Amino acid sequence: MKEFVCNYAIARFRPYRESGEFANVGVVLLCPEVDYFGHTFEHRKHKRITDFFPELDLDIFKAGLSGLLKELARVTGREKETAQLVLGGQAQARIAVFKQLVRTREALFHFGEVGTVLTTDPRAKQEELFNFYIKRQFASDREYQEVIMRRRLGDFLQKVNLARFYKQDQPVGDDTYRIILPFVHFEGATPLKAIKPLHLAKEATTEIYRHGDAWISTVRRLNGINRLPKELLFTVKHPAGNKQREAAAQEICRELQKNGTQTVPFSDHDAIQRFARI
Repeated sequence: MKEFVCNYAIARFRPYRESGEFANVGVVLLCPEVDYFGHTFEHRKHKRITDFFPELDLDIFKAGLSGLLKELARVTGREKETAQLVLGGQAQARIAVFKQLVRTREALFHFGEVGTVLTTDPRAKQEELFNFYIKRQFASDREYQEVIMRRRLGDFLQKVNLARFYKQDQPVGDDTYRIILPFVHFEGATPLKAIKPLHLAKEATTEIYRHGDAWISTVRRLNGINRLPKELLFTVKHPAGNKQREAAAQEICRELQKNGTQTVPFSDHDAIQRFARI
């Protein structure tokens, strides 16, 4: 079966140019040989966007995406997400139109670099790319959420002129048990203060308990070998809209507090700043 050369680009939502953080939101694919142009976007489920940018007004995302989809409809001449190009002429002319669409731009929505794939079915390949880069992308993984939180916490400490007091990604413990904490203030070789983002906004209570219990166990272990920082703060992203998940997260926070640590909501910048002061 013949394989066709297709060009594709991943659409990104980047509300803050200063930080450079973005979320993949869709894919566009062109196959000039069969006159195919398709695009797939996630425009109904918005939890991924609110997880990435919890402080963002979601209407900004919706309005921007609506504008991008209108532009795609204009280029293809169709309202449907999977469409045939109505442009005539040679393949090179079609590619030029595609490149103009995905050109580099400073906007809320922009496209990444153009990639090339071989496929016997452009429509199926488009869905495969969407599933990989958007539905199952690494940024949706539970551990990556804490990477995002860590970056934002680092930016905040810089903003309030406290980052200079904290070393990043430092080992805490001894030869028998050692972990890495993202922000640690030392007095000599002794860790006095540490800050750790904790993502508990999980989809299920079981996931909340598993992730929280792992850190409760870690705190107990460090206490047992007398290596827990004198002050340890967990900045917690809580689930919303579900009483069971909210209760599970609160229970985890109570257990952490019982074991000699502090917890505050990740959004409580004043409390974080008060703790971080030296």
